[in-house]
Amino acid sequence: MGFWSPVYGIKKLVSTWNAAKARAAKPVKPATVLKGEHAMMLVAARHGDVRAQYELAVCYAEGKAIEQDYGEAAHWFREAAQNGDVNARYSLGICYVNGQGVGQDAEEAVKWFRLAAEEGHRNAQVSLGVCLQKGLGAWPSPEEAMLWFGRAAVQGDATGQISLASCLLNGEGITQNQPEAVGWFRKAADQGLPEAAFNLGKCYQQGQGVERDEEEGFKWFQIAANEGLPQGQYELADCYHRGHGTEVNLPEALKWSRLAAGHAFKPAQDQAGDLELEMGLATLAEEPVAV
Repeated sequence: MGFWSPVYGIKKLVSTWNAAKARAAKPVKPATVLKGEHAMMLVAARHGDVRAQYELAVCYAEGKAIEQDYGEAAHWFREAAQNGDVNARYSLGICYVNGQGVGQDAEEAVKWFRLAAEEGHRNAQVSLGVCLQKGLGAWPSPEEAMLWFGRAAVQGDATGQISLASCLLNGEGITQNQPEAVGWFRKAADQGLPEAAFNLGKCYQQGQGVERDEEEGFKWFQIAANEGLPQGQYELADCYHRGHGTEVNLPEALKWSRLAAGHAFKPAQDQAGDLELEMGLATLAEEPVAV
């Protein structure tokens, strides 16, 4: 199988975008009466306290000690965002992505992501890059997407690092440079991102950007698999099956294949079935034939 999705987080952004289209509008709830600390926070927020506005929005968004209310959350994120709070600007963009408390609006999401990204917000930089790469709320621009991934990457953001690495690996928005891509995959993998470990394993397995080394590829697939990534579990099973970077071990291959299949990962489901058949036939071949 190929490399993991070029941009870590794209699938989540796109799926939430699509899921929001299917949600029916909910009836308006009566206003929640706030007490104690939250009542004081509301008073401060109404008087223009930006920190209180943002924290109140978070409380409503996450249902922290008050009833969850996305409409109120979006309202106070907007107030804080308009008063210059960078985290609120990013959060308001997410509200528009998910259609939570506001109408779903890709262009508004991009607007708020850009404002936060320009102030150095790493998550906003990656989200803006995703939108620009996929043409969500803006004209597709692989070149600008790569620039925003790069800004997040140099700040140490693992998501930005794997996204930049993928651009370099495939020459998307930038001249292809596979050795540099490997370096960024490694930085993200060293931060514990299993998708980056998986992609690093593929680089070593296929000799892309590094000298081919099946044992090193096996090591990184192990790391991704142990973190629960089904793609990593599938590739680790394949290594045990074919003896790539390790000795052939069919029971171990079947174990990892079944784990990946448990995530409803179709290639692993097929792989597990093939392994079960192969192991069953091998068992039959070893049994003595009755005379």
